[in-house]
Amino acid sequence: MEGSDGADKPVIRPVRVEVDDTKNPVPDHLPWIERIREIVETSEAPFLDGLRRWLTVTWSPSNSDLLGVTRFELDPNELMRRKRMKAPSGPVQIQLHPILVDDQALLEHTFVHELLHAAGLTTHNLRHSELTEALAPAPSLSDSPVLQRLRSAVIDGQHVQHWTCNHCNFTWERSTVARPKRCPNCARAQVVPYE
Repeated sequence: MEGSDGADKPVIRPVRVEVDDTKNPVPDHLPWIERIREIVETSEAPFLDGLRRWLTVTWSPSNSDLLGVTRFELDPNELMRRKRMKAPSGPVQIQLHPILVDDQALLEHTFVHELLHAAGLTTHNLRHSELTEALAPAPSLSDSPVLQRLRSAVIDGQHVQHWTCNHCNFTWERSTVARPKRCPNCARAQVVPYE
């Protein structure tokens, strides 16, 4: 979205990349539960023991705009009560986007992220991020075909597709989600959107 001063302000919106449904089996959660158990305190993950009984893992619809999602059957208040009491969470489902079958590292990262939610680390905080990275580090953009595809979809959906330098009038195509800080031609910081 372009601001009144011409600055490109980020607009967060879901990116929908449709893929074919997959016949691949969903990842097995049992080995990951054991790895989580090795590094996470029981008090942090009160639902971990119940995941063997209550967890279902499926592929999401191929037109979903989420790479992964964890859904509890209980409402948030009851879930927090059970978390405090260290009682089982009841049925919980993780859905993974079928696009992830093309990227093992991103599949593992997303799956572990969702498994931590299912285990009781329901908030996105520094601890959740640290545990996810320790168990299944996110792939870099250059190593992830799925992240590259998603970046292309985001860029294609942006209003501004070209940039022009105010100093040297060099124009180039947008290749990143963020606004460029400098002109690739003269290295000056006088870049404006060009439609």
